[in-house]
Amino acid sequence: MILHITNDYSGSTVYKNLVGELDKLGLAQIVYNPIKEKSRIGKNKIDLTVPDSKIIYAHILNKTTDRIFYRKKIKKIVKDIESKIDLKKVDFIHAHTWYSDGGVAYLLSKKYNIPFMVAVRSTDLDIFYKYLYFDRKFGIEILKSAESIILISQAFKDRLIGILDLETSKNLNNISTKLKIVPNGIDQFWLDNPTPKKLSISTDRFNLIYVGTFIKRKKLEQVQQAIIKLNNKSPKYHLHIIGGKGENEKKILELINEFPQYFSYYGYISDREELLKLYKQADVFIMPSKRETFGLVYLEALTQGLPIIYVKNEGIDGFYENVGETVDPDNIESICKGIMKIENNYEKYNFDLSTILINHNWVLIACKYQQIYQKWLG
Repeated sequence: MILHITNDYSGSTVYKNLVGELDKLGLAQIVYNPIKEKSRIGKNKIDLTVPDSKIIYAHILNKTTDRIFYRKKIKKIVKDIESKIDLKKVDFIHAHTWYSDGGVAYLLSKKYNIPFMVAVRSTDLDIFYKYLYFDRKFGIEILKSAESIILISQAFKDRLIGILDLETSKNLNNISTKLKIVPNGIDQFWLDNPTPKKLSISTDRFNLIYVGTFIKRKKLEQVQQAIIKLNNKSPKYHLHIIGGKGENEKKILELINEFPQYFSYYGYISDREELLKLYKQADVFIMPSKRETFGLVYLEALTQGLPIIYVKNEGIDGFYENVGETVDPDNIESICKGIMKIENNYEKYNFDLSTILINHNWVLIACKYQQIYQKWLG
């Protein structure tokens, strides 16, 4: 039996897709999802077919003290897991984050002698490790005790190595041998409907597309400012915006209304066929997002033959060559230069679409995880 500890199961389809494919491989799984909002109960729920498999939505967290007292929070989760799951039946624990989930897995492993693995994500590096200074030693203990450490991309592996200084610290040498890169997959729809990259683009209009929320770290407002600046010199740049919500929504919508000739706004699009059409009409995908663990929208765009504009050492950076340009997300001029570089050298971005389709197939990714688990399954 695999126990998944994942604080964001109800917030991301990544976990749903992985669990679903593992179920098809015949693996018994319990998915434990501690949540703050009662409204998340049942989200991303799937019907698991393997006997004894289930998804547990545990509404035990709050938005106040649990955000501040990390150790207290993970002990609360451990206690709840003990009350709801027969841990004698668990062979292996898959913690889907380093700190929030990995801390729980570490405590359970010490108490019940259950091996575990952890994944390191953007929030772990940019929030937990950075700001929970007094818990860094505990974080290192989690990594030292884990059987495997999963990184979503080469960029994250490089960042973790840099943070932990694996090359020189004798205390951490054993960690480097555990690092494995396993990318996220994308929905089968995009794998089934790929579009080759355009051979040429129009000289009269350059279409960019953004898909995502309007939170600050996505840097959509900065992208809008860059579009406005570029159009002051040559009025041919047009940004198609899909999404909404977030602390920057008001300002972003104000700019859309102020410059309708530069921006087209579609709101949220749940119909993938409609989204597919918009991708096909675009020339480049842009989202210079900070603290991006992977960014599935980058992969969606690449399957549609679109070069991407993203941030160095974030998301899928380091995974593929010739897929686009990295920019400084806080520098309007850098974003402008990134857009113009792709426009002026469009034929340069000749990435291998077939490799992308293989690498991000959830069926194949589930098989990789099965191989990691296999050693510990009875």
